[in-house]
Amino acid sequence: MPPRMTQPSIIEERITIPLPNQQMAQLIRLYPAQTPGRAVFLLHGLMDDASTFFDHTTRSGLAYVLARQGYDVYLGELRLRRVHPKLLKNQDFSLKQVLNEDLPALIRAMHKRAQPQPAIWMGQGLGCLLLSSHLARHPEDLQRILGMVHFSPLRELQTAGRLKHLWINWLHERGLRFLSNLLGYVPAQSLKVGRCNEGRQYYQDALNWLKSPWVDDEGFDYHAAIQKLDWPPSLYFASLAHAWRASDADARAFMFDLGEHNGRLIKLGRHVGNQRNYKAADLCLEQAAENDYYPLILEWLAELARTAPALDEPSLKR
Repeated sequence: MPPRMTQPSIIEERITIPLPNQQMAQLIRLYPAQTPGRAVFLLHGLMDDASTFFDHTTRSGLAYVLARQGYDVYLGELRLRRVHPKLLKNQDFSLKQVLNEDLPALIRAMHKRAQPQPAIWMGQGLGCLLLSSHLARHPEDLQRILGMVHFSPLRELQTAGRLKHLWINWLHERGLRFLSNLLGYVPAQSLKVGRCNEGRQYYQDALNWLKSPWVDDEGFDYHAAIQKLDWPPSLYFASLAHAWRASDADARAFMFDLGEHNGRLIKLGRHVGNQRNYKAADLCLEQAAENDYYPLILEWLAELARTAPALDEPSLKR
């Protein structure tokens, strides 16, 4: 009989990240038992958590695929994920706090543990916008990034017909906004519109940002700042599972918002040659993707590595 193939041993580590006012974020690290390689930082979207990138029970998903390929994987989780609704409604937080506190703390914690070589950053949904906004505020972090991957990114929702208009205006603008004001939080889990319930203020801040200029309440113009940056090579994945949502239009608009750079938009769906019509929320979880489009990501990462700076480059040392 041929020798049995064995999967490399993957270590999982959960790191609590302290934040102001006794709040906490969490950093989940997946890495091979042997010496971990290049760091990959992943950030979830709205009404979601790190499980958008991996399934702990089946040990599957993009995060595990990357770890088995030797990458040192860090999954950032913002504060107040999976907490009881009574705690969530009494611990409101804003988009400003996420950008100024949660995300910088998670990134610092990742850099403290990872090798000093340039990392890969990946985002899902609103997580893509948060990562880009962080870099607009902290352009010095770009020197630590080799490439970026965006799954279902969006900055300003693109109009695409009556169904999308109803989905945005009735579900989000009216329904969830009303419930968040009534209950003090967004009951995403019971309504099956997300993996995690969401804080009222953070949800409403994010919703407002998706339909208004990319400027914060202090007048900082993210769009203008981003246009001046030299962005790393980037992949943009858009699901075609629900054509009426026009996820590809949202992803294309997001990519163009970042200005001229080496970016590639990839649409995923049966009619463009994929095995499945992947839902936007499951782009990084479907097991079929391991033999479908994950190889494209891995090949792209390998190509980036061949052009990466040396490990001892002075600007990358901590």
